[in-house]
Amino acid sequence: MVRRRFAFTLIELLVVIAIIALLISILLPSLSAARRQAKASVCLANMKRLSTATVIYVNDNRGKLMPFRLKNAPAQSTAPYVNEFGRKSPRWQWFLNAETGPAIDPAPFQDEIESTGYFSDGSIGADGELGRTMTNKYFICPSFVDDFEFDIRNGAYGYNYQYLGNSRSDTDEARWDNFPVGFNRVRAPGETVLIADSRGAGRVHGKHAYALDPPRLAVEQGATHFGPGGSDVPEGLDPDLFRYSPVEMRHRDRGMVAFLDGHAESMNLEDLGYQLDEHGFATPILEPNTGTYTATNKLWNGRGIDRIANEHRP
Repeated sequence: MVRRRFAFTLIELLVVIAIIALLISILLPSLSAARRQAKASVCLANMKRLSTATVIYVNDNRGKLMPFRLKNAPAQSTAPYVNEFGRKSPRWQWFLNAETGPAIDPAPFQDEIESTGYFSDGSIGADGELGRTMTNKYFICPSFVDDFEFDIRNGAYGYNYQYLGNSRSDTDEARWDNFPVGFNRVRAPGETVLIADSRGAGRVHGKHAYALDPPRLAVEQGATHFGPGGSDVPEGLDPDLFRYSPVEMRHRDRGMVAFLDGHAESMNLEDLGYQLDEHGFATPILEPNTGTYTATNKLWNGRGIDRIANEHRP
């Protein structure tokens, strides 16, 4: 008796492969979109957590908001400020530790802390990582993946420092430009940006993204320039743009934004008051008391209205 063998013909096999390939091509965009949405949801949850952490900090510090960085305290002191974790000149992330924990695990830097009293950006820990490498997931956006992903200076999130905690001393070295800021000065907390996706360094990411810049310079609060500054501007780049750090639109052309009342939402640049150029990039308004512009700081200054900008509308 002859047994008959059952097998796919070459044509049948090719048809099956073609169907599978077609199904994959249909499903991949959906899977990719779902992955992006999941990352955006994690980022939004981080924003809410940081907003809650800020409220806790304010309650624990006599109604005062945190500085964007505290190099010295008091302002005229020549000695560096060191926090309870042994961090020298800590940025705003370190002041939210009651809710989030430390921005960087200090354990690998214990030898340096014991010998010098602190660790800093340039420190190298026992694990070989720099003192700028964040270990705390709440300060890391899953949609921001590049060389600065874990960098506390140039990473994912920035703070509305010009209005809420400008601890520079640009106008008078004996005092801070706009710090401390009492929460009672904020008339519209639900309309005041606290923390948001940030990029720093113009359109080349990687410089001082922890400082989040508003649409126009906060001259009424003593701000003299955008970003923390720095002279190492790459050749061929506009220094004003390089140092400008607006909200980053990395979630389908939207950025995640936390507000002072505890809520967070996704917004675009125009929603946030930025003036856009012909390419859709945010344009810094360096001299808000002259000329005309469409930018407004009404969602940044704590008042919900920007009288200076209103006076310079086109």
